[in-house]
This record gives sequence, structure tokens and C-alpha cells, in this order.
Amino acid sequence: MKNKSIDIFLIDDEFPKISEFTSASIYDSAIHSDNLYHLAITQSWKGLQSLQQLIKDIVTSNPFKENHIQLTGYTKPTQCLTDIENGIKPDILIYDWEYGMPNPTESQEWLLDILSKTDAFVFVYSKVRDQLPPFLNKKVFDVYADRFQLFLKGSSTHSIFSSEEFILQFILGKVSDTGKIKIQGFDIEFTSNDFLKKASDILYLERILGRMYLLEAFKKYQFDLNNETVENLLNDSNGILLFNEAKGLLISPDEKTLIEKFKPLQEISYSKVAKQYTIYKLEEALEKGIALI
Repeated sequence: MKNKSIDIFLIDDEFPKISEFTSASIYDSAIHSDNLYHLAITQSWKGLQSLQQLIKDIVTSNPFKENHIQLTGYTKPTQCLTDIENGIKPDILIYDWEYGMPNPTESQEWLLDILSKTDAFVFVYSKVRDQLPPFLNKKVFDVYADRFQLFLKGSSTHSIFSSEEFILQFILGKVSDTGKIKIQGFDIEFTSNDFLKKASDILYLERILGRMYLLEAFKKYQFDLNNETVENLLNDSNGILLFNEAKGLLISPDEKTLIEKFKPLQEISYSKVAKQYTIYKLEEALEKGIALI
């Protein structure tokens, strides 16, 4: 377990509104995690069920229970910025882009303010993800390019992780090397190991093995990802690369021209490549056709 404690800010104007919270002015400033969780377990979220589930998953996680994660909600970016200016700084921020719609200039300026006044990693979270690159690809965002990522709300089609599952594992990975993460709604027990240092490395496995193969493998190994199970699922694939040891080259079997050019070559299994040269080199060789080790 890592010892670090992190603060998560969640900005969204579509939290369910209930009379007891309205009369108590709960929505007018920072919303405590207890109140967010109360909304998540008692209310209908009308199209935001994925966000509702994300809140449940954060609050019921072991790192949260052990006070390694603090979660705060805001219905307005201006409320969040006031707290930031008063010295309350998040480590991770989930930012609802639509708050400023139909005026995207406001959304853009609030995001710039957040990025410039914090060191937080920001998940730009939107129902209109594909409309946003023209705003976020502007030069003014270049200096912050490694500190924000764009996600489609409720998306489960672009990756083995849904948008919210990726955000969850990113958060949990900041405070722990082990624990439960979610993939396609399943609870996966993840342990940092020789192959996967952090949960997001599962994306490399997805690119290597394919989404459906990986999901079936998770079921086979009872949703437990550790050293042994990752090695087994790589071996089960029967995948190989070709290896020129003298030149330090890994080559995909599909690259006929490279195979002829760099003979003699020997076969090397996916698991051996991942164990000896990292899963990143395995994915690179398959993606580019060749990788230098």
C-alpha cells in the first residue's frame, strides 16, 4: 500500500437535486463525500448512471475507507475555483465540460483556470467528446497536454475499460499497487507484478491479445491478475515474436521483409518477451512490426 493520500474533485451540475439538500444549501458549496454517496444510493441519476456508479465505487473502495482518498463534489466550476484559490488543491479533478454549454468558451476558460492554478490531473468528462478536440487542441493548452485527458461519459466501446472504470483504476492506482478494479462491470483483483506495474498496463494486454480474448481469460482465471495468471494468459495465446539476439531486435511474424533482412532469427514467446523485455516492448513490436531492445 502506498502511503499517499489524494484529493478528488468532481464538478458536475447534474447531481440529483433533493429538497433536503437544497434547503440546507448543500449544493451551494463543496459537497462532502457522504452527501454524494447518499445521492448515489438513494436517487435516480437520469442518464448519469455511470457517474453514479463511479461515486459508489470510489466511496466503497478500501483506500477510501482507509482515508487515502478524499472525494468532494461541486455543482459549479466557480465554487471549485474559489476553494482552489483558498488553498484547497485537488490531485485529480473530474470536469464536466457541458456545464458551460452552449457557450464552450466558458468551459474552456474554467478548464484553463483549473490547470493553471493546480498540479492536478484533469479528466475532461463529456457527453459530446468528439466535438471537443477543436477547443482542446489550441496552443494555449499545449503546456498542460500531459495533465488532462478527454473521456466520453458512459462510454464502454473504445477500450476494455469504460470511461468511468479507467478513471476509477487511475484513482486507485495513485494510492495502492493492489486491490479491486472494475473492467466491463466485473471486479478484478489486481496485483502489481513482473508484467503489469499498474492497472492501466492492462491496456497493453488488450492491444496485444484483443478485448474479447482478454475478457474470456479474466473469467478463466477468476478475475485475479497477478504474476502467475498474466504469464498463463500470455502463454495460452501461443503468441510468438522472432528474435535477433545479436542485433537486439524483436520482429513480428507478419513482417516478411524484416524477417528476410535480419536472419537468422529464433522464436520467442509473448510471455518471455514480456518478462525479459517488458510488456511495452512486446506491444511495440506487434504495433510497429519491430522493436529494439
